[in-house]
Amino acid sequence: MTKQLHEVVIPVDPLPVWYYVFHHRQGDQYIAPHWHRGIELSYVIQGKINDFLINKTHYSSKSGKILVVNSQEIHSIRNFSHPDDLALSIIFPYEYVSHLYPSIDKQIIQINDSTYFTSQQKLSYSKLQGLLGQFVSLYFTDSDFKYLAEQNIILQALTILLRDFTIKKPKENLNERKVYVINRLQFITQYVNNHYQEPINLADIAHKANISQEYLARFFKKQMDMTVDTYIGNVRAQHAHYDLTTKKTNLTTTAINNGFSGVRTMNRAFKRLYGKSASELKQENI
Repeated sequence: MTKQLHEVVIPVDPLPVWYYVFHHRQGDQYIAPHWHRGIELSYVIQGKINDFLINKTHYSSKSGKILVVNSQEIHSIRNFSHPDDLALSIIFPYEYVSHLYPSIDKQIIQINDSTYFTSQQKLSYSKLQGLLGQFVSLYFTDSDFKYLAEQNIILQALTILLRDFTIKKPKENLNERKVYVINRLQFITQYVNNHYQEPINLADIAHKANISQEYLARFFKKQMDMTVDTYIGNVRAQHAHYDLTTKKTNLTTTAINNGFSGVRTMNRAFKRLYGKSASELKQENI
């Protein structure tokens, strides 16, 4: 799965939200750090997500776990998938939510840590689990009333999230991520994604962004919780992983085509992301 590295969210017609059901996934997955203005809900029905990083906090999402990524929170996913994994992702466009519930501008949804849930919140969480399970069941059906039923569930789920799990935004988060931060991050991440096949480095990106290497290194580490070099390697590994699992190509060609200096460098990036080298993955897929 590939996600946008900016805030464009295109709803799944005729519904007002974007959604995707993950099942029968092929191979391990890595989704590079990204953000969007929409509010994202993730629900694991079967299996688990090994590492869901939301705003610098790591979560291991197992069956029954609901996670919410609030507007403009940077998040990424690293997962060692299994054949029976089944999960749902829904992104509510921010304009859709704020039009129905203007107070969201001053609130965030807090549902990721159940430690301090009230009795009412525990009941609401269970109801939300049931609704999301129904949504996935509808996904696999073919009925004239499918979209009506899905729309009904979307509104019920959103109502529960906003009614029972919102809190006032912390003072430091009252303002949205500053425009210059968004623009700079978009430029850097999109530049890497557009040029990952080329020999790019920190100096090249700093020059293109018209900032010093030192400032770029500090800025990116603070905002993305990783170095620029690590991000470049992760993006290359993500694309190389796709090539190795979907195309008949050898390791050297895959490495060079995706910007790595060689197989050894690609193996190191794979080991960091997927827990196994590219060579091991290739051997498994022979």
